[in-house]
Amino acid sequence: MTKALHIGVSTLLLAVCATLAGCNLQQAAQAAAAPAQPTIDQTNLCEVKAWQHDVVAQACKPGEKVVFLPDSWGNEQLPVIFAAVNCDMRFAVTITKGAVTCIYTPITPKKAP
Repeated sequence: MTKALHIGVSTLLLAVCATLAGCNLQQAAQAAAAPAQPTIDQTNLCEVKAWQHDVVAQACKPGEKVVFLPDSWGNEQLPVIFAAVNCDMRFAVTITKGAVTCIYTPITPKKAP
């Protein structure tokens, strides 16, 4: 191998290594900035009859399966509201006109201005 070709290959390898190292640093920074993921608990089930986040937070743990089974139903928006307020949307959500099952994650309500 000629000296010029050897220097060119070495330069190319250094450039590739530097690029890959930069990618790894960026991924590490993104991972550090991401919120902590709850451990998913598939063995326990938390049952609630109210959709309000404060009621669910008292009964359920983050990462636990939660089932919303209200005493009465008919308002088709209610399961959607429950899911929006209490479900971790990164995981499957099962929803019907009268019930919801999902992985619970608490929300942080914004204070009124």
